[in-house]
Amino acid sequence: MAISMALNGDSPRTSDSDRDRFQRFQFDNNLNVIIANAPQEPFRLGRLDVGCLVINRMIGTGIFSSVGLVVQGTRSIGVSLLFWFFGLLYCLAGVHLYIEYGLSIPRHRFQGVTQGIPRSGGDLNYLQYVYRKPNYRKGTVLLSVTAFATVFILFGNVAGNCVNFAVMVLQALNTEVTNDAVRAISIAVALFACFTHTFTRRGGILLSNILAVIKLAMLFMIVITAIVAATGAFPQTESAAAKNFNSKNSFRKASTQANDYANAFLLIIFTFSGFEQPNYVLGEISRPRQKFPISMITSVSLVGILYMAVNIAYVNTQDISMSIVPIADQLNEQMNLAERFFELTFGKLNVADNTGQRIFNTFLAVSSFGNIVVMTYTAARVKQEIAKEGILPFPKFFAMNRDVSLARLLRWAHCRPILPRLFGRMLKSRWFVPEGHSEETPVGALILHFGSCLVLILVTYRVEPTNTYRLLAKVYTYSVHAFFGVLLAGGILHLRLNRKEGWRKKAIGINPQLSVMSAIVYLLGSLFPVIVSWVEPSGELERFADTKIHWYLVPLLSWSAIAFGALWWLGFLVFAKRVEKRNGTIFMIQRDPAFARDPPINGSPIQVNETVYLGWVTKENLTTMQASGGRQGESSRHDFVNGDVACANGIRDFDHQLTR
Repeated sequence: MAISMALNGDSPRTSDSDRDRFQRFQFDNNLNVIIANAPQEPFRLGRLDVGCLVINRMIGTGIFSSVGLVVQGTRSIGVSLLFWFFGLLYCLAGVHLYIEYGLSIPRHRFQGVTQGIPRSGGDLNYLQYVYRKPNYRKGTVLLSVTAFATVFILFGNVAGNCVNFAVMVLQALNTEVTNDAVRAISIAVALFACFTHTFTRRGGILLSNILAVIKLAMLFMIVITAIVAATGAFPQTESAAAKNFNSKNSFRKASTQANDYANAFLLIIFTFSGFEQPNYVLGEISRPRQKFPISMITSVSLVGILYMAVNIAYVNTQDISMSIVPIADQLNEQMNLAERFFELTFGKLNVADNTGQRIFNTFLAVSSFGNIVVMTYTAARVKQEIAKEGILPFPKFFAMNRDVSLARLLRWAHCRPILPRLFGRMLKSRWFVPEGHSEETPVGALILHFGSCLVLILVTYRVEPTNTYRLLAKVYTYSVHAFFGVLLAGGILHLRLNRKEGWRKKAIGINPQLSVMSAIVYLLGSLFPVIVSWVEPSGELERFADTKIHWYLVPLLSWSAIAFGALWWLGFLVFAKRVEKRNGTIFMIQRDPAFARDPPINGSPIQVNETVYLGWVTKENLTTMQASGGRQGESSRHDFVNGDVACANGIRDFDHQLTR
């Protein structure tokens, strides 16, 4: 556990003697040192990489599994389409919110100007900036950060997607779905994703890009298939658009239960979630101020339009009109709207072989696998930043980058005489040049990510696999997206409406009116399921609820995780006070970031590396260290900023990287 000390960005320039004095201080007090370097320019994420991160994360199983559940929840095609439209507005509001946060926080002084410098970690940084109290000390060990860290470590993994991937693979192969087989495949695919991102970061990003393109092609194919089906190209398939979109049928007998609408919108939030992924790895994006916003907006808009088109495609080819099919059949939880779509189209081509169902399951397997790959990459970076906050045991292990990349194996292969003779042409190719894979990866954070995923897969062993996926997906959406979405939206409103914050001058290039409107939309959209999920379903629709998962389980588990985070924070306070009373020491963390311009001549500043010192020190030693480094202040909030010396060092180092 650690206490972060903040120094004023306007502090005097740190001299070499001050830096030497702190190094001696670090040695004398036996502080742990964590060194984290940003990727070099050839390995940084470009526009395509950022866009594919968003596409690959957003297009998951939600668009295939949630559409029917939303119709079942609202009992109305018209209301369900309106909900999807509101979901798109909610998503775009969230995009604006995350762009504003990402380009404005955290704030550092670089070459005489205090400004926002992009950093990986996403929500962690924004909560730390806005919600400074309650805390252990000023700007240190915040309750908001600890709560988010706890929830994200527990549920910010790919356990649900791994289980769903296993089920879909077995069904696509026409193989019996057994619980043991599902759990074994789930663990294997989680291990594969962590292994890939550990040993070849470049390969993991390439795999993510390929899967994103495949997912886009899948959605385009669904839309085109619906158009073809409407022309009567598929045998014995008639368009149901006239019935389903008839004004008398579209809004007929809509649900009157608040819980149904809350769960339906929670599913839509889950389906649209993923747009925030670039914020998790913002420190790894090349020229983030230029590439990050446009890539995020373009990719989210494309996916949102395709989502609406796919929804229309589903109801266009299926006779689920309220005036035709009994309500009991429509709301049967065993009926999947997307699966029925494939049965009525591709399934007509070969009924005996379950062609439609197998294609549907293959699409879901690909979608789940893509989510696993991209979430493993981004979530590991967030957990690495969490470890730097010192609120985890063994922070150095979980926060360190290590080079265990494929380059080491390639160098070994090049040094063995027999291998170049056997694989000479392959080893000489551009892809297998060792320098192209020599990069550090967050090995400890990836191990933590796999560990939390493994625990959830095993803990839910007695739960039916399909319900395991539903439960974990809903809990993750409720806790990470909805609950903390409320805090983030409220944070923007606080910064905008509180003149003392001076946010208008800090959030340069952001329209204030659009910022407030986006925050209000995102706040209301997130708050709705957080509150209404506690309303017990009743009446006629109660028997159509997911009876295998009690209605209160999702909010109960989510709030339990948040409460556990609060207890962890209180436990830290008690532990730290006891240590302070017994030994007269406090646990501190000092950050020493270095910045550079990207591109070198006139680009915006980026963080190129960071050294974190943490350990127990006496108050006297801490006071001495603060006196040599600067005074506490607001501009950097939670980081030691060693003036322009660190900036200058970063410029020299990074200029060399950019010009190699």
